[in-house]
Amino acid sequence: MLEDWQKRFPNCEPVGHWLRVAFPDRWVRFHSLPESKRYPEDESEYETVLERHNCILGELTGTERRIVLLTAGYSEDLVAVRGPRFDAVDPNATLWRSVVTHEFDGDSSPPGYWHVFASVWDWRPKTFDPIVRSVADCTLANVMIVAPDCRWLLHPYDGGMDVITESPTSRDRLKAAHKEWLSVYDSGL
Repeated sequence: MLEDWQKRFPNCEPVGHWLRVAFPDRWVRFHSLPESKRYPEDESEYETVLERHNCILGELTGTERRIVLLTAGYSEDLVAVRGPRFDAVDPNATLWRSVVTHEFDGDSSPPGYWHVFASVWDWRPKTFDPIVRSVADCTLANVMIVAPDCRWLLHPYDGGMDVITESPTSRDRLKAAHKEWLSVYDSGL
């Protein structure tokens, strides 16, 4: 599982906001709600959030249904931790790797570590609805969904999703198919 991480994401650790900076030619951001509204306020808006995530995941997976869920916890030492909310929604996750964030962020004090946990899922539409809804509500963060061969990655955040595709061509195709979900800003944010 995830043996191809360094091949597909060279010199970049599995931290969502680092990936979009490291791979701008393969990155696209989709907003979860019309007019770039950030937070859903009623069930119809939650339904839109979930439909958009399921749509993009369906296009990324194609006929392949096996995918990997990555979740992360943070600590100031190498003892791997993950919050109880993650334990509840993803109890079978195992520690995949720890990332020394203070070395990458240029901050030497205090030390910081992301502990990335992974689990394999058989994806179908709605599989991750509880997780995506929790991310939209800001009760979960630091979630990534990735192909086992790492050819694509989806990082949901409160307000949308960052997607890293396998190539600029596949990114452009995905952008063209869902241009109404894109940011109005040139930065793509």
